[in-house]
Amino acid sequence: MSKETEKIFSQMNKYMEQFNFDNEEQMEKEMKNFIQKLNNNEIEFDDDPKFQSDDLLEEAYNTSSKTKAIKLAKQALEINPENIDAECFIAEFEENQIKKLSKMENIIEKATKLLEKDNMFDKDNIGHFWGMIETRPYMRARNRKLTILMDLGRYTDAIKECEEMLNLCESDNLGIRYTLIGLYCTLEKFEECEKLYKKFNEYSAFMLFPMAIMYFKKGDYKKSKKFLKDAQEANPYIIKILKNDIAMIENSEDIEYYAPGSKEEASIIITDLLYLLGSVPSFITFMDIELK
Repeated sequence: MSKETEKIFSQMNKYMEQFNFDNEEQMEKEMKNFIQKLNNNEIEFDDDPKFQSDDLLEEAYNTSSKTKAIKLAKQALEINPENIDAECFIAEFEENQIKKLSKMENIIEKATKLLEKDNMFDKDNIGHFWGMIETRPYMRARNRKLTILMDLGRYTDAIKECEEMLNLCESDNLGIRYTLIGLYCTLEKFEECEKLYKKFNEYSAFMLFPMAIMYFKKGDYKKSKKFLKDAQEANPYIIKILKNDIAMIENSEDIEYYAPGSKEEASIIITDLLYLLGSVPSFITFMDIELK
C-alpha cells in the first residue's frame, strides 16, 4: 500500500470517528458514502503537517538525484520529526552496513516509544500490526533491519527478528515467512521449517522451493523430489533458470510487480535464496537428474 493510499485510509478513519454505529450495516453504508464523496472530490483532507511531510518523502522516493532525495527527506523530518519512514529513507544511504544497522536500531527504538505512547503494544493489538496504519512505519523499519542482518550474515539474529515480526503481524503482510523459511533451512532447523510451512499451508513457489531444499538437506530425497515438482508446477522458471540459463535472472531490486508463476517471481525467489543454494552445491545436480 502506497503512502497516498495510507493517507486516504487515515482520513477515512477520522471521517468514520464522527459516527456512532449500531451495527455493521450502518458502518458499511457510511464507508460507501466516504468512497463516493472521495471520488466526487468532496472530501477535504486535513491540512496536517504529517501529510505534508509524507508528500515530501514521496517526492524523495521518486527523484533520481541522491542529493535532492536526502534534502527532501530531511525537509520531511523538519515538518514532522516523528516521520519514521523519512528517517529510514535517509539511513538507507549509509554504505557501512554496521553503521546502518546501528542507525536502524535507534530508529526502531524511537518508533517503539511513539507506539507505546498510544498503547499500540497492548495485548489486544499484538498479532494485528500492519492492519493498524500507525504501526506500518515501525514494521517497515524492522523489515529494513532484517535485510541488514541478512547482509551481515547474522542469521540467528535474523531468525529472531522474523519470529518477533510474525508474532506482531500474524497475517504476515510483509512476506516475512519467505525469509524465515530460508533461514530455518540454512541453519537446519527442520522442525521449525515444517511447522512454518504447515502454518501458512501455502502452495506457492516461495514456500515450496525452499522446502525442497530442506528435505534434500534432511536426507529425505523422495520428499525433496515431490516438493521440487510442486515448485516447478507453481513456477517453471525457477528450474529453467537454475538448470539452463542463470543469465535469465532479473535484478530483483528492479522488479516492482510480478505475477505468480512469472520469470520475475522466479528471479526474486532465486536471488533471495542464493545464500541457501550456496550451502547445498549438490542440490542443482540432484534437481537436474530428477527433473529431466
